[in-house]
Amino acid sequence: MSTTFDVYPRTTNVPSFAAIIDRSTAELHRFLGSVGIRARPLIHVRIQRCEGDFHVPFSLDAPAQWGEDTYAWFMAGDVSGGSDAYFDNDRVQIQERWDEGFDDPRRKRLEPLIRECIGTGHRWWIRRSAGQPAIINVAYGLIAASLAAITDGFLTSDDSAWDWQRFPALPDEFLEWYFRPDKALGDNFREWSQRCLGHLAKELKQGGTAS
Repeated sequence: MSTTFDVYPRTTNVPSFAAIIDRSTAELHRFLGSVGIRARPLIHVRIQRCEGDFHVPFSLDAPAQWGEDTYAWFMAGDVSGGSDAYFDNDRVQIQERWDEGFDDPRRKRLEPLIRECIGTGHRWWIRRSAGQPAIINVAYGLIAASLAAITDGFLTSDDSAWDWQRFPALPDEFLEWYFRPDKALGDNFREWSQRCLGHLAKELKQGGTAS
């Protein structure tokens, strides 16, 4: 089973890979510090072919957009595993995804922003496959939130990457409750995030303990 976060930008300028990495790393370090973890792994990324997973040369200073035959692979420190991300600029398909549903109170509260963002004509989606290490379980959501923040957009999930009742969400509010067991609405997310937090110190090879 895999889960995804979709990021819709308000700004039309596509940020660089470096900007995403810098913001994501800062958010990851902030999160780790808040749960008593002393390690400070860096977020890093590479571009790979969908067929064969071959590495593709790219520049960190380039805009974070890539073709349908490639994906971005985000990693944290030297921990094995990662999160794959995709760039979608199919304007028609993006519009169709939001043609209905604004009667839903969860969408209604952000309707002006959502309509502006889908008009931008592109989005990203960031995926976590099953069996990833705890640090990736945490980091892929922080990467999504960071991307939404630097593009003045929002993020959402249609496959229960976190409590479905909270989406769509602004990045700042997402960061307040994502992977916080005491703020989880569902018992499954509360228990799962507690287990992951318990694994983080050992996984990052340092002596801090999660709270």
